[in-house]
Amino acid sequence: MSAIAVAPLRQASTLVRPGAVKAAITIPSSSCTSGSLLGTMLPRGPPSQVSLGNRRAPMLLSRPLGAGVKRNAIGNTVLSSRNNSTAPGGRLAGRSNRRRKSTAAPFAVEGAPPLHRRQHPRENTLRDLFIAFREGLHEILLRPRTITVPRWITPKRFTVTYSECFGHASFILVAASYATDDFLTLRCVAVVGSASMLLFTYFHPNGRVLWLPFKWNMLFIAINSYRIGRVVFQSYWAEFMSDELKRIHAEHFFGMDRIDFAKLVKMGIQETYEPGDLIVAQNEPNRYIRLVLSGQVEVLRDGVVTYVLEEANFISESGLHAGLNLYDNVESCCSIVARRKTKDGRLIERKVKTIAWDRTELMELLDREPQLRRSLNSALSWDIVRKLKGQRMMLAAKEVDDPQRWTRVRKDQNEDRYAAILSNILRHPDYRASYGNELDKYRIIHRIDDERHAQALKRCGWTPEEFKLGRKLKPAEDDEDEDFEEEDTHDWKWRMQSLLARVFD
Repeated sequence: MSAIAVAPLRQASTLVRPGAVKAAITIPSSSCTSGSLLGTMLPRGPPSQVSLGNRRAPMLLSRPLGAGVKRNAIGNTVLSSRNNSTAPGGRLAGRSNRRRKSTAAPFAVEGAPPLHRRQHPRENTLRDLFIAFREGLHEILLRPRTITVPRWITPKRFTVTYSECFGHASFILVAASYATDDFLTLRCVAVVGSASMLLFTYFHPNGRVLWLPFKWNMLFIAINSYRIGRVVFQSYWAEFMSDELKRIHAEHFFGMDRIDFAKLVKMGIQETYEPGDLIVAQNEPNRYIRLVLSGQVEVLRDGVVTYVLEEANFISESGLHAGLNLYDNVESCCSIVARRKTKDGRLIERKVKTIAWDRTELMELLDREPQLRRSLNSALSWDIVRKLKGQRMMLAAKEVDDPQRWTRVRKDQNEDRYAAILSNILRHPDYRASYGNELDKYRIIHRIDDERHAQALKRCGWTPEEFKLGRKLKPAEDDEDEDFEEEDTHDWKWRMQSLLARVFD
């Protein structure tokens, strides 16, 4: 090994002050015709010393060593300060003498400011703790564990990891949730199953995170957690009902969930009437459905009391018990008055309290809550039975002065109620296709035969043939056409408002 003589020393553009030398190397003179070889022989990174014949000169490389080597005028090999890289054939590959940007890591100079932003010690501590926690879980969940099986069963040994156990548990919990009837329990089991699947996909036995199922299970956990929180909040809010409402729910609406009953109470408006006050007038449009909370009300048809409503009885439900969810106004077939006297003729001083719901708002709530609609229909069916029982008790107690007239008035009241329902359906053409089966069910419950059905249609200006076709065949008079057009316009506006309310509610 012979040293390379670099002369004159002051011609080397990479010479720096003495004292910056950390190491020394020797370059063979027969192997320095190419910059690439020099780059492979010289160390990268820290400052170095190059042996120059019989003396050593300090040299600090301003860029990675081996960038370029050439001979000077007297034939000595020196390090070039220009980036004259050569092609494999020995000629210059480029004409530009601009400096090439170094890709080597910069040298750290003592006392100089840091080249990158230093992280806060607390951030490093939290990150280290998270990494240590993750590695600990990785070690625990993916460590193979042997299952002990008696040799008389099988001589084989089975190994399993906790990660695989979480994967199996996830599918078992999902299958168990299908057999759960309670809504809250189902959601909780689904969240636990999805959380088990998260552990299995993140700490997978193959060593790689399965991001696709991991993200989907995160979404499922978020949705179910929202539903659980909503149910818990509604259950907490239901505890703030008054003692009177809780008693009514326990005695008369026991088939309805307490949260559903609280939703109904929240939407309604509580009203108070003095004895003798008129609540609903006969042959007047009525937009509200009411529930009696306390007191008694009388139902009068042409001045005749047909039956008496008591606590937990509905007023003006208009076929809701048969599934007819009618919007807007329905003409009242009778008058509803707060009762003033008892059976013995004594005056009643107790006020009547009711809850009133707007018919359209209530129907929209029932459309959004199928479970509430089913439980309310069950309560309404029991309410019809109570009303019929009350009428029989009136006859048995001889509270009816003229039973024949009373029976005739009840018949007229039943027919007028059915005609009011048909009028509401005919004002909304889309009802005829939606509530065909429900209307037949109502006719069966209240014994509306074809003759009474035709009479009710006649009062509305329709024929049975037109009702089946869904449109009128005979052109009406000018006045009737104008009224019909105005009614259709009102119906169109009502439908648009209802649609917007459903979208943005």
